[in-house]
Parts: sequence; C-alpha cells; structure tokens
Amino acid sequence: MDFEGILAALQAGEFDGVNHDYKPYKGYGKTSYQTSMHVVGDTINVTKTSSGKFFNGKENERWSESSTDLLSGPAAVNFIEQRPYYFQQVRPDLF
Repeated sequence: MDFEGILAALQAGEFDGVNHDYKPYKGYGKTSYQTSMHVVGDTINVTKTSSGKFFNGKENERWSESSTDLLSGPAAVNFIEQRPYYFQQVRPDLF
C-alpha cells in the first residue's frame, strides 16, 4: 500500500462519499457491536454502536449506545489500511 499516495488522495477528496456498514458482531453476553463509516471530504466518520438487552425483573429492556470518531490524516490512513476494500474500488492503483 502506498501510504503517502492514500493520504494525498484522501486530502484531495477522492474518497468523498465512500460509506459502508460493517457486519455486526456479537461480543460477550447479549451485546452486539456495529461499525459504520462515511467519508466526508478528507475526514472519515466512524460510528460504533453497541446494543443489547437486559432483564429488569419484569421484562427485557433494550439499550443502545453510539460514539462517533472523526479520523483525518495518518489516523484515517491507518483505518483505511485495516479495511481497504471499499477504498480500493475507488483508487485500485494505490493498493
């Protein structure tokens, strides 16, 4: 992978509009996790959602928590290196 080339393409906005919801996975117990990403300009918005349920003594109650990380620069390129598939479709020459 061309680290500098990917960084330059990201800063030029060539990956703008790339988005994907990664397959949810189960953690410990009844908690599931979902990761979504969306590229806006030179920033990757990564949203991590945790959800599950617990028994409150009468019935099951569902809960959900989300957090969003904004990645840019080298942190964004590291994210792309871990999950290159959707970025590779835009610029296959860099991978």
